[in-house]
Amino acid sequence: MAERELESILGKKSIIELTPIIIKKKDNSDKICYFFDTDDNASPFDINMAYDAGFDIVVPISKMRKEFVPKLVQDAIFSRKPNAPTTFFIGGSDVKEGEDIAKQVIKSLVPPFECPVIIDPRGSHTTASAVVAITLDIANKIFGLKSLKNKKLVILGAGPVARIAAILATKIGMMTYLVETWNRSNEDFVKKLAKELTKEAGNNCPDIIGVFAPNIEQRFNIAKDADIIWSLAAAGVEILSQEWMIKLPSKKIVIDINLVPPYGIEGIKPKHKNDEVYSGIFCTGALALGRLKANLESQILKEAANTKGLKIFDYNYAFQLSNNLLKK
Repeated sequence: MAERELESILGKKSIIELTPIIIKKKDNSDKICYFFDTDDNASPFDINMAYDAGFDIVVPISKMRKEFVPKLVQDAIFSRKPNAPTTFFIGGSDVKEGEDIAKQVIKSLVPPFECPVIIDPRGSHTTASAVVAITLDIANKIFGLKSLKNKKLVILGAGPVARIAAILATKIGMMTYLVETWNRSNEDFVKKLAKELTKEAGNNCPDIIGVFAPNIEQRFNIAKDADIIWSLAAAGVEILSQEWMIKLPSKKIVIDINLVPPYGIEGIKPKHKNDEVYSGIFCTGALALGRLKANLESQILKEAANTKGLKIFDYNYAFQLSNNLLKK
């Protein structure tokens, strides 16, 4: 075609603008969870939960201590772009060390490389949250109670789950007794622990009372006028026998988290769910509790995997979420 003919079609002053089409590529960065475990071996339970929740890679680091945190965290975040899907998950049996590790992780995060942090040493935050939420649910359904404020709670055991449960209980106004049942412990230990947990709970919360009760009669005496009993001691250890449970007055809620026989409270089986095992005493076992706990941890992990920036998933968040899950 002649140049003059082309001009007649387009016009001498016509300008053809070609607008480029920009195709935005999907971010295919792997979702990485760094699992800091204080124990000699990182927990397969939490590793499996993280993979099932959608993480592409789970990096378990065992024997974790707070002094290792800054280098590991900053190597992890600086090697990725800002807002990369990175999560730090703190676990392990050493709750105090776990708390210190969590604080150090948060302190070591540098803008704009901040990311989510999950705090759940040995499942203590999610398990304790499930215990409190289920208790509130049973109290409402069985006894028509909308609040547990000023109700007497006896926690049998002083381990990781019991400690977080005590904090949550006093936060909602319960008169909380933390009972150390291990005969190798002592009264000074549990009283000091109760003071520390009361301080952690914050102002305006009732004091948590520490009690040393190494024998079964002492446990019965502290539990007989309780409204609620939580058996949260070590697995495979019986805390109250059927002989003593029969003697308890009625109108109580009892939860036993023990899945390993002998169970914490004789007569309560893992399958029990709000069942009247003893006269006027409504009991829930480990399986009903475990379903909520596992669902709770799974939801937290899924949310963390899809969260950008700093967000703390601790017992406060877990307790709020557990109540929401029970309403569904």
